[in-house]
Amino acid sequence: MYEAFYGLKERPFTLVPDPDYLFLGSQHKLARAYLEYGLKERMGFVVLTGEVGTGKTTLIKSLLREKEATQRLGVLYQTSVEAEDLLDLLLKEFQVRGHFGDSRAARLGAFNQFLLSAHSRGEYVVLVVDEAQNLGSKALEELRLLSNLQTDKEPLLQVILVGQPGLRDRLRHPSLRQLAQRVAIHYHLRPLDQDETKEYIRFRLARAGGSGIFTASALDKLYEYTQGVPRRINAWCDLALVAGFAEGRHEIDAEFIDVVISAQGGSLEGFEAQESSISEDQGALPETASSRTQATDNGLAAAVQDLSGRLTRLEGLVLEMTSQLVPALGKILSIPISPNLPKTNEEGIAVRSVEPSQEPPQEITPSPRKHWWSRFMAT
Repeated sequence: MYEAFYGLKERPFTLVPDPDYLFLGSQHKLARAYLEYGLKERMGFVVLTGEVGTGKTTLIKSLLREKEATQRLGVLYQTSVEAEDLLDLLLKEFQVRGHFGDSRAARLGAFNQFLLSAHSRGEYVVLVVDEAQNLGSKALEELRLLSNLQTDKEPLLQVILVGQPGLRDRLRHPSLRQLAQRVAIHYHLRPLDQDETKEYIRFRLARAGGSGIFTASALDKLYEYTQGVPRRINAWCDLALVAGFAEGRHEIDAEFIDVVISAQGGSLEGFEAQESSISEDQGALPETASSRTQATDNGLAAAVQDLSGRLTRLEGLVLEMTSQLVPALGKILSIPISPNLPKTNEEGIAVRSVEPSQEPPQEITPSPRKHWWSRFMAT
């Protein structure tokens, strides 16, 4: 739509993971190095996690594109399955045919024979599971059991688990302790920093044949809105180019970015609430006990802070209700003093007014002080 207007050969900011547009910032470069190392050394389980939209799938696709001839690759994208269905998916993905009926033993035997046959041909079987956080504990345990078959020196099945931070939570469950111990490499992919965000946008524009469309202020504004998450960057940059084309703008500045995002009503994602979890981990190898303790402390501190905020809001609400209810209750419960009742002074003692023509009144015995509610009950 806007490609010709900006001199682009194609849209540079799409939401479809495209390995041709893989930007290797410091995070992605290190993640790729770990993945390549895990594949080359044939380590059993490799785990790559990261927040939504940080480029995990793009990274995996680029890795699969450059696979070696001796690698037999299979990829599972549909992971919302039960443990008993996982083996059937693997047989279909690796094109293992046969009549197995309802026999799990027959299906398991066929898959094991496939691994042995591949090894005898010099092939190395690699299974990539995308969106692995959707796998239940039983399905993950099933993967561990399937990977038990190995030679004297290496496993016959290499498994790469790719998923959101929820995958780490699952692997930390006591029931998956054996699987967690088999994870040779775990890397957590974080968003781009401000400088990398600018480089990312310029890289994708140059890849599509363009340059200089977004001003420096626009790049800073885009980082402010996206916090360096590539998928958000793609979404807002694409909309900005559409809006710029509609208005005939060859240059997009920060003010126009504000207008575009405001016109869209802001983000539907509500990513502001996720910023703390995005920067929660520093991508690394499997966590130590001290890092897990620190994560627990950070979670407790966040919970306390959230509770404090809730209590503050509740206190404000109570004060507001009190300021409105007290005057209303005062009007309802206040009883006007009858003209026939004697006047009282500040101490509650009845007094009588003295007319100039009358003699001074006799002293009146003080009556017990009555509260307003006793007069109310008397009426």
